[in-house]
Amino acid sequence: MVNMKLRFLSMVMAIILLSAFSVTKHIKGITQNKNEAIAGTAKGYLWGSGQFKITSNSGLVCNGIYEFTEGASKPAVGGLKCDDGLQGDIVISALNTTGSAGYGIAQLNNKKYAQFVYGEVPHYKNMSWSMAKERYSRMSQQMEGHINYCEEYPKTLKCTT
Repeated sequence: MVNMKLRFLSMVMAIILLSAFSVTKHIKGITQNKNEAIAGTAKGYLWGSGQFKITSNSGLVCNGIYEFTEGASKPAVGGLKCDDGLQGDIVISALNTTGSAGYGIAQLNNKKYAQFVYGEVPHYKNMSWSMAKERYSRMSQQMEGHINYCEEYPKTLKCTT
């Protein structure tokens, strides 16, 4: 009985400690599909990985993961999966050294894009779609060797080529 209480107490302490090493930020953005609004949250961990959930104003829900493989000085890469079957590749650029604010661009497997900001980015304006595509391409090239989400997101364009 004492052993079981210690094990339970250890699990509770581990959960408390792990949650102390994460931060949750709000996401807002638009999709290329009729400039549809998206909003949600991202939970980032101290070691540079995270997960997010976004919902469009039409009710489409997407979940995904990302990872800053070289700290906030380089883009993060990740994948997302939507409840309508769409999947996509995502690149994220931090606007500060902690990675607590920045912007991201996703390319879905229907070849449409989405752009978003997370954290406190008060003066951000949406990019033109041509600029979003150019930045997505540039950031993707920087992170070419860091695509490690294809098992979970096999239908993304980076994982099918």
